[in-house]
Amino acid sequence: SGRESATGKRDTATMSEAKEKPALRKPVFTTIAELEPESRTVNLICKCVDVKTVLDEVRPDGSKVKINEATIADKTGCLTLTCRTEEHFETVKKGEALIVRNASIRMFQGYMRLFVDKWGVIEKYDSKWGYAAPPSDKELNLAKKMSEVEYEEVT
Repeated sequence: SGRESATGKRDTATMSEAKEKPALRKPVFTTIAELEPESRTVNLICKCVDVKTVLDEVRPDGSKVKINEATIADKTGCLTLTCRTEEHFETVKKGEALIVRNASIRMFQGYMRLFVDKWGVIEKYDSKWGYAAPPSDKELNLAKKMSEVEYEEVT
């Protein structure tokens, strides 16, 4: 069994190679309070508390630019999540439990923002993945505002 390649020869290597791929590792989740300006490959289970559109305009070339900032929270604190894609606008809604994977902290005017680029994922929480349950509304720590802590740039 195998596939036929463009040359007409049977390609049997792909089938056995697929079986030998290592299993995907489960992400290691962190908490919002543990995040620092240098944090990379951030995985969080959190809840969206609020979403605001901070930029929505048409550039001179006719392209649209839209940026939403969402306040996300867990049991340890809250943080601003920057959303720049349609997919993120659809997923990140007030009251939604979220799983954020492979995000990173980007500094914006001396303050931390969580940013998800093309390598990262924001998705609605689903218990089928077997991760810890998202915090309930009562458990959210909205007092510890990680995005309001100013960091001085060291040069």
